[in-house]
Amino acid sequence: MKKNTGLPAPPLHPLKNLPVRLMKAIPGFLPLLTIITLGTAMGLSFQGCDKDREHPVPYVRVTLSFNVLHHNLSAPGLSAQFSRQDLGGQAGYQGIIVYRLSGDEFRAYDRACPCDPHNCIASIEEDNPVLAYAPECESRFILTDGSVVEGPSRFPLRQYRTSFDPHTNRLSISN
Repeated sequence: MKKNTGLPAPPLHPLKNLPVRLMKAIPGFLPLLTIITLGTAMGLSFQGCDKDREHPVPYVRVTLSFNVLHHNLSAPGLSAQFSRQDLGGQAGYQGIIVYRLSGDEFRAYDRACPCDPHNCIASIEEDNPVLAYAPECESRFILTDGSVVEGPSRFPLRQYRTSFDPHTNRLSISN
């Protein structure tokens, strides 16, 4: 039994017994806390799986440069594709597709389809040079941003950096 000294009790720390106070103050606090905890745990488990977030096309060093006028890329809306052997052998994992977006803006993508990069290769559609099609898996991509238009691929085409010099008409592609 505590002895009454007549002195006031020392102040409690403001965070002491916070969960108990919250449970009394908020009806249904425990179910809410359970939902938040489970949601956080599930979110962390999905974030921890790099296999689902990592782009499936293998990284290869890309450094190449060429004159766009020599490869039918003289105007916006035109595209060209190259195999790995074209342009000195540094043309991506399965080759490169280049699309001219505007007068001085280009997009460059690896031809390897993200659905099956070892066996599936995208090519420019003959009747629509803004699209690339991978016949092995039937994935289709739009070349303005590389995104999937249809098919089983969950990833866009792997994109490379481009730099254009309008004075020399040289396009450099790298990663």
